[in-house]
Parts: sequence; C-alpha cells; structure tokens
Amino acid sequence: MARIYRTIESLKSLKSELENKGITRFKSVREIKDFLKKIDSEKLTVLNDTKNELEQEYHKTCIRLKDNTQRKVEISNLATEKIDRKIKELQLKIDVIHKKNSLNFLNKILASIKLYYLKKQCKDFEDRKFKLLNKVVQPISQKIKIDQHFIKEFKTDKQLLIERRAKLSISELEYTRGVLEDCKNLISGAIGENLVVKEIKKLSDDFILINDFKLDFSPPIFYKQKNERIYSIQIDHLLISKAGIFIIETKNWSKNSVNSISLWSPIEQIKRSNFALYRYISENITLRDHHWGEQKIPIRNLIVMINNKPSAKFKYVSIKLLKELNDYLTYFEPVLTEKQLNRILTKLN
Repeated sequence: MARIYRTIESLKSLKSELENKGITRFKSVREIKDFLKKIDSEKLTVLNDTKNELEQEYHKTCIRLKDNTQRKVEISNLATEKIDRKIKELQLKIDVIHKKNSLNFLNKILASIKLYYLKKQCKDFEDRKFKLLNKVVQPISQKIKIDQHFIKEFKTDKQLLIERRAKLSISELEYTRGVLEDCKNLISGAIGENLVVKEIKKLSDDFILINDFKLDFSPPIFYKQKNERIYSIQIDHLLISKAGIFIIETKNWSKNSVNSISLWSPIEQIKRSNFALYRYISENITLRDHHWGEQKIPIRNLIVMINNKPSAKFKYVSIKLLKELNDYLTYFEPVLTEKQLNRILTKLN
C-alpha cells in the first residue's frame, strides 16, 4: 500500500468552515454525503422519536397527576385538622375564661383583655382558614395545574405539540443542510481528493503521497512567464515515486463545468507549481549517486478529473480520469533508487 502523509487540503478547509459555523457532527466526507442523502428520513426520525418521548411523558404525567391529586387531598386534610385543632384550643381557653365568675375587678379586666385577644386569634384562624389551606397546597397545586395543562394539550393538539417539541432539532438539521449547500464546492473538492487518495493507496509502498503539499519562498522567486513573484505554492497531492515526482491537482467537475469558459483553467496553476517546485528541488536536492553524474528528478504534471475530462490534449500536463490514474502512474520506468526516494521524501515532507 502506498505511503500517505497529511490530510487533504479541501477536507481541512471544509472541517474548519463547518466548525466556524458550529457544526462538528461529521468525521468524514462519507458522513456528509449520507447526511445530505438521508436528511428527510432523519427529520422523520426526529418526529417519531419526539412522538415516542411525548407518549412516554404523557403516561408518566397521568400517573403523577393521580398521585399528586391524592397527595393534595392528604396535605389539605392534615392542614385542616391542624387549623381546626388550633381553633378548638383557642375556643377552650375562651370557654374557661367565661366560666370564671369569682374574679375580682382587676382579674376581670385582665381576663377581658386576654379574652379579646383569644377571640381575635380564633376569628383570624377562621377567616384565614381557606387562605392558609391554599398556601399549604400551593406547590403541589401548581404541579397539578402544569400536568393538567400538558395532558389537555396532548389530547387536543398532539401533532402540534410534537412539531413544536421537534422544531429545534429539525431547525438544526435544516441549518446544517444550508451550510453544507453553501460549502458544496469544498465538499465536491474533498470528495474528489479523497477518491484520489483512496485510488493511490492501492499502489505499492514505492509510491509516497504527500497531501496538501506547500512551499513558501522568502525571498519570492520570479516567474518570468507570467511576470510575477511566487511567494508560496499549494499542491493537492505530491506523489513521489521511483519514476519521479507527480504534481497532482484534482478536479471533481461536472461535464458542464468542464466545458464552461467561465471557470479558470487548472493548467496554469499546475505549471506555476511545477516551476516553483523545480526551482526548489534544483537548489535543495542533489542526486550524485550515478557514476555518470548528477541525476535529474523527473517532475510530471497531472490533473485528475473524477468523472469528466475535456477531449482536447494540452501541453505540459496530462489529464486523466480517476479510473485511469493508477495505470498512468505505473506506466513510467523507475529511475530512482530506494535510497534516493527516501532522501527526496525527507527533504519535501
């Protein structure tokens, strides 16, 4: 199996874009494809799960309502007994004072004052009995009220309740789909590059693939052909083999995109990368193992089209379909030794 280094660039960009939008559920491109394919069934699953949860909640609420209603009666009875007992105690004290006829003048005055306050207390308890009972049962009454409201809503507007409960989850699914649709170019690129990696993996370990290969130049190098300075290059896949180096750019384009004149040609991009890489290798990697002299490291330009490619042929670059890729890569005769291969890898990786 070919040796693979680093993560594909479009996958890193896609992951970063999704994380910036708060989406972290996907671990692979396949999961994204499955999500887009099955989102409608996932929404149905959310609705069904919500329905099941609500039905379970309904049955639990019915049981709880019955228990709380009984508990309220018990609490109310206990509180009533306590208040009635207090009123009775006060009334007994009042009766005792009424029965005392042999009191002197001063004691009669004191008894009258005490009687006044006892009667006031007794009347206060009697007047506030209903209010006191309500206060005691208020917490459980509130729970009963909430449960009754839920049961009524469940019976009369069950479907509406399900949709309301599921709204947040479904909104999140729709949001995720919207973000993915906005990222369709990144997704398409990630799918294409991932397919290329899988295809190259089928080759022997004489092939070394570096994904998302980058070089920075300081000072920049001058690209005379375009009259520009190159500060950096990025290559989808750099394949190192005993037959040389392949600069691979992947395009997962539709037939319409291939034929569209509005899309920028990847040929100029790969030629620019070839020039910069050639300069870097010339200045940093020397192969003097051959007795005839310093060896040249072949650098070939390759654009891999996943499903569609132009019928025309182009200078300086080969264009192959994904299914043609490995036959093309293994076509060339080896010119480098294992030692040279590893030396190049060490310098470029």
